[in-house]
Amino acid sequence: MELHSRPDLAVATSAVFSGFDDPLVPTIFHEEWWLDAATRGRVNYVEVVDGGRTVGRMPYLVAQRYGITSSNMPTLTHFLGPGIDDGTGKATNRLVRRQSITQELIRKLPPLSSFRQKLHKGVRDALPFQAEGYDVFVQFTFEVTAAPACTIWESMRDKTRNVIRRAEESLRVRMNMEPEEFIHFSKGNLAARGICANIDFAICTDIMTKALARGRGCIWAAEDQQGATKAAILCVWDRRACYYLMSTRSIDSGNGAIPLLIWSAIQMASSMGLVFDFDGVSSKGAILFFSGFGGETTPRYIVSRSSRYYQLLRQIRRLDPLVVNYFT
Repeated sequence: MELHSRPDLAVATSAVFSGFDDPLVPTIFHEEWWLDAATRGRVNYVEVVDGGRTVGRMPYLVAQRYGITSSNMPTLTHFLGPGIDDGTGKATNRLVRRQSITQELIRKLPPLSSFRQKLHKGVRDALPFQAEGYDVFVQFTFEVTAAPACTIWESMRDKTRNVIRRAEESLRVRMNMEPEEFIHFSKGNLAARGICANIDFAICTDIMTKALARGRGCIWAAEDQQGATKAAILCVWDRRACYYLMSTRSIDSGNGAIPLLIWSAIQMASSMGLVFDFDGVSSKGAILFFSGFGGETTPRYIVSRSSRYYQLLRQIRRLDPLVVNYFT
């Protein structure tokens, strides 16, 4: 097994984030350029100002269909929630201030039939949302902390390491896949499986293009000895974490292509001093797969609230699939 790092990317990332630590912009998903691309310029914000200084900001997207207004996560935007500047001082005072600002942000949201957001890691609890009548759920993710590649390798399951070793015998990894090539490959793989896409590929292409242009993302591709692409993954990063966002593979890729690419991404993230975030675990299979790379489980809060009318329509839709789809 060849272990490697990318010191060139580590230096480049350090330069990108030099002097950048805005608590109002806690993740890459909160950055203006990302939200502008992900919402097609339709992002909204609520803010809290104290003494002429903005101390809280929360982005959200409003969609309207058949008279129903709802707010959900924009395309490829895996975390949102409030960005809070809780100042300095005792931890207890900052906690009170943080919760007060969050509660004020929530109260400034417009009337909506439905609201749902997955909160970023910096949101340590969802008590202000709960106090305002929101339902709170927890989704766990696996995180791999930055460490020497050999240390991370040794912490992985033997089965995962063996799968990666076998994949290396027949596949090579490249890091220069273009967004359009990734999307074309993804569409082909979906068509081969008879699956309809449930994502806006035009928005995905725009986001990927902007992320790569800013040195904030990378697309890894696995090719066989004849140069045919078998799998690809997309990761993006901010100053704290590298997020595993998308993957696609051909029917004949084998079971080692994606693990090989993830291992490459983990090594790169670690060389940049970033946590590698698997970005949520939603199935039994994902738990088994992601746990093979080591790391630890950490919680992410999901908050939601919906009107009785919206809930009724959802129940009707579940009972009668012929009802017009209000919920896309």
